[in-house]
Amino acid sequence: MKPVYGIIGGLALAAALVLIAVFITAPHEPERPMVYMVYDIGKGDLSYADSAYRGLFAAQEKLLFDKREFTRADRGRLPGLMKSTGREKPGLVITLGYTYTDETMQLAQDNPDITFLAIDQAGTGAANVKTYEITAYGGSYLAGVLAASVTKTRNIGIILGTQSDLMEAFQQGYLDGARAADPAIRVQEAYVRDNSSDGFSDPARAKEIADGMYRDGADVIYLVAGYSNNGAVAGAKERPGRYVIGVDSDQTSLGPSVVLASVIKRVDRVVYTGIVEYLDGSFTSGGKVSGLEDGVTGLSFNPRFESYNATVMQWEEKAREEEARYLAAR
Repeated sequence: MKPVYGIIGGLALAAALVLIAVFITAPHEPERPMVYMVYDIGKGDLSYADSAYRGLFAAQEKLLFDKREFTRADRGRLPGLMKSTGREKPGLVITLGYTYTDETMQLAQDNPDITFLAIDQAGTGAANVKTYEITAYGGSYLAGVLAASVTKTRNIGIILGTQSDLMEAFQQGYLDGARAADPAIRVQEAYVRDNSSDGFSDPARAKEIADGMYRDGADVIYLVAGYSNNGAVAGAKERPGRYVIGVDSDQTSLGPSVVLASVIKRVDRVVYTGIVEYLDGSFTSGGKVSGLEDGVTGLSFNPRFESYNATVMQWEEKAREEEARYLAAR
């Protein structure tokens, strides 16, 4: 009979040989592409950033890549990370919002080997950048028609996060739509912050502004202020007969009894498509502007107020025409 230790030793040697063979012959998993998403204001705004994240999440559910997410506080880290090597170096960087226009251009110039998707930013002129502007003029035009159709006081309002070329499309579309439906309507206008993107994260100030508009007779307010919208919605809840129109995402959940509809911007669709194009090699640089005609914006109704849909949709063709005219005149 063979010694027990001899059998055990033989088994151990065989196991070791198997492991060595597996290690030598097993294929190594290839490194997956890295995608960076850079937010101005982080997730949780129930608006623009959350819509972008839905696109990122949907892409990762179906495609093979790694992701890293950054906010305004991380801006100083980005140049160094883009110069790194190995798995952490991005192949695609998605920057969200007009506040990143200058930085996107600089990063693209400094890193010609990285592809950039700059959403809601003006043309950067770099060969490795695609700028994609989602104009909200047409959707806002329909919001103006809705406000003019709902108001009992012929007095409505609009609150914007701050002043910018991007916000101007929301503002002008809303004004044009409301005045097309009722030339004599009064429209109150205000910014949460005059020249600061902090206006998109100040719900207390937005509530103060909304309360003032309500006291001054407005009964419908269009909210274009990101997370700050929450404050104005709270003000509407406190005053019977006062309503709001949300923005970017369907914001019905913020106030099912007061949110008439939302002007949605399909940031999620732009993010998802950009990642797909990068991964399959069809990504191209240049500038693109899309809106109501392309289905990346529109008016999404709260089911409670769906009865206004037929009235507003009679204006959809007019909204498309006016949006095309607005874009051509810029």
